[in-house]
Amino acid sequence: MEAESKARRRDRVWGLLIVGTAFLAALSISWWARGVSTPSEIEAPAPPTTEGVAGFPHKVDAVATLEAARAATKRAELRGISAYGVAADGTVDVSAAGRGINYSFASARGQGPQPPRPPGTLPRHEFCGRQHVRVNGTGLVADPDVPSAPCSPTMEPLPNPRCGPKQVWQAAVRRGMPADQLANITFFRSTSGPSWRFELPSQRKTLVLYGDCERELTGSEAIDITPH
Repeated sequence: MEAESKARRRDRVWGLLIVGTAFLAALSISWWARGVSTPSEIEAPAPPTTEGVAGFPHKVDAVATLEAARAATKRAELRGISAYGVAADGTVDVSAAGRGINYSFASARGQGPQPPRPPGTLPRHEFCGRQHVRVNGTGLVADPDVPSAPCSPTMEPLPNPRCGPKQVWQAAVRRGMPADQLANITFFRSTSGPSWRFELPSQRKTLVLYGDCERELTGSEAIDITPH
């Protein structure tokens, strides 16, 4: 009888352990599902700042300012850099009208801030979102986030640039471009990979370079596949 009683107590203990373990597992799954079904909070952009803006305001370096731009958004993936009114030294006087720098960021599929949805529900679609961070005469500021921006099936994030507008300008001058003009310079993804596009509006001339600022791209190699 004593042995039988010990066996029953042991079975009761094991039963309680199993029930407790199952309860904790269910609770963990519930918290996980709640986290998955709750979209990331969409925050209003911070006020303009000049912190981290290299050369502000008269000689802003777009590449040197990239990390400050990253810090202004929850979107982790760089999709492009566009600089307008770039002088031959590779910098931009953002205090002048019509000149500035724009950084474009997105998230990996389903990551980052997502569109609002009813609490406790899962998303019907996975979004990548989009947010632009700009440098102008007031400093560096992020545009409102666009959480509903769709994902591109073939788009990869851009790496940090291996060179910058100064090296792009140097390559353009070697190819006969006049150094006393202002250019528009874009870092983007072409069919060949990370690339730079140099445009001289006054001359209606364009030059596309691979991401090393050395090899010129032409024809199908230079096609822009960045989603817009």
